[in-house]
Amino acid sequence: MDRGGRGGGDLLVAFSADAPGGSAPGRSRLGVVASRRVGSAVARNRAKRRLREIYRRSPERPAGDLVLVARRGLAEAPWREAVRSYRAAVRWAVRRAGGSASAGRRSSGRP
Repeated sequence: MDRGGRGGGDLLVAFSADAPGGSAPGRSRLGVVASRRVGSAVARNRAKRRLREIYRRSPERPAGDLVLVARRGLAEAPWREAVRSYRAAVRWAVRRAGGSASAGRRSSGRP
């Protein structure tokens, strides 16, 4: 990730980067990570599922690659707080990367 940005919050950290040769133009890709610090295997999987669902429901997706790193407390946090933290972290990451958050608009949900 030579050109990218990082945005962090209480519940997650977002890394955004343009994918020069990685994905098709206008397409976005998602990576989700939860380390052992997040908690047990159940808590880590729940945190990752929540991040994927928040991303899926989000009306705006950054163009290029997006990596979300779960932090402790995400699995137990209220849904609205998790969504708020996601939006803030992604907004900061995209801003620092110099990209546009709405460039990779969501399609019908099919690849």
